[in-house]
Amino acid sequence: MTAAVQPIRSDSFVRGPSAGHFSSYVVADALSAGCELGILDVLADEGAYHLDRDDRELDPVVVERLLNGLVWGDVVRVEDGVARPGPGFADAYAARGYFYWMVRGCGALFSDAPRVARRDQRDGAFYSRDMRAVAVGSHLIGDTAVEGLYDALLNEREFGTLADLGCGSGRRLTRVAADRPGVRGIGVDIAPAAVKLAARSIEDAGLADRITVCEADVLDLPEIPGGTKVDVITCSFMGHDFWPYDRCVRTLRGLRRAFPNAGRLLLCDVVRSTARPGPDTPIFTLGFELVHALMGVYVPTREEWHDAFAASGWRCAAAHEVTAPPGGVMFDLEPVAAHG
Repeated sequence: MTAAVQPIRSDSFVRGPSAGHFSSYVVADALSAGCELGILDVLADEGAYHLDRDDRELDPVVVERLLNGLVWGDVVRVEDGVARPGPGFADAYAARGYFYWMVRGCGALFSDAPRVARRDQRDGAFYSRDMRAVAVGSHLIGDTAVEGLYDALLNEREFGTLADLGCGSGRRLTRVAADRPGVRGIGVDIAPAAVKLAARSIEDAGLADRITVCEADVLDLPEIPGGTKVDVITCSFMGHDFWPYDRCVRTLRGLRRAFPNAGRLLLCDVVRSTARPGPDTPIFTLGFELVHALMGVYVPTREEWHDAFAASGWRCAAAHEVTAPPGGVMFDLEPVAAHG
């Protein structure tokens, strides 16, 4: 029989763990705001942020209260009207993308969790996120580690044409093509705005003669112009959108039809943790899994990915751990020649 919760004094929570949870929320909000407002960059670049700086765009009282949150979190120290990096600043600055992704990008969805949790509210466009902030946060989170790993793996062997699924602004395509004069690229994205942005970025980089971008749904790919020339496919942090299982298998098979001569698929995504949360749970894991549960997007485990690869005609030649974001895995896949 479960013991009943013992009554406590009505003011016993004003200090201690519950108070810490409350203040931690304020710290997260302050880190997100400080990221967008440039306060964190000033502290990182100049080593000091003067509260009386000539910045008419920002309300000084609001800035002071934001900094108070960072003082509580040991992120900064404030003395005589000057904020300076505190003991926790280096870690907080390195992690700023996570806070921006969570607070600015997904804050509305977190706030709406009580409604979104109800089954009768989960139809149609039942949630919203700030996708620009999600993209900025994601860029800050994984750009260096993940893109560096992509580059290292792509350097392992020669290729002529790269297809990037969910290409966004086309950053990866332009970087790869700029570094390899003979390589061509094909970007695929479902969002018209992303396709226009990528095309403009590619044009500005002087690579329009070697990179094309098409608007298409990766979950149901049509015939892609130039698709038969693709040697390598990359896909970054959108693989969970392939799921559930049956749709994932169909999508992975569809990649083989759209790019029949591709000999390699580099698919990077965050896999679902199978461990219970505890003191060693890394940053991002709880937020990532809760956000996708609220959105109704299934996040597979590593084992479930391997089952889908086997069923769809792909062999996992290697799986590389990605530390940023935690739980990330880069699957290095090859087509199974005998698969029909």
